[in-house]
Amino acid sequence: MEALQPDFIANDWLASISGGGVEEPAKPYGAAGHRRNAVVEETFELASRVMDFCERLIGVNRVFADQVLRSGTSVGSHVREAQSAESLSDFLHKMKIAHKELEETDYRLALCHVKAHYPHDADLVKRVKALVPLFHRILTTTRSRLNEQLAVRRSRRNP
Repeated sequence: MEALQPDFIANDWLASISGGGVEEPAKPYGAAGHRRNAVVEETFELASRVMDFCERLIGVNRVFADQVLRSGTSVGSHVREAQSAESLSDFLHKMKIAHKELEETDYRLALCHVKAHYPHDADLVKRVKALVPLFHRILTTTRSRLNEQLAVRRSRRNP
């Protein structure tokens, strides 16, 4: 009879190949050395709450839970990606995608609300709804700045 393999411990394996274990990020957003960014923080919290909600939803509808999980967590990932945008238009594009994912999450949570046998999380819905105007302001401001940049470039080309 074969000897049983000990349980695989990912952190130990990673330490053996990299010389160290997995560490928490040195400076989370909002900590010393990082400028506080409300939209990054709020979308991270949204993703965390979506994950908790989907753990309850999975028992009712696994496929739907996966869709809510994907859209709800991708909002924050797109916002974080936008923080490293290469240009203002790149930032705008990434934030538009994050906004679309936020709208999709809102839609799916509304569907959960109309089905009596689906879980419902009023606080999660409130958080999603509170982010919508913030995204509108960010997108409006960014479009204005981008239009100003384009106007300056045009005026330099055509004096």
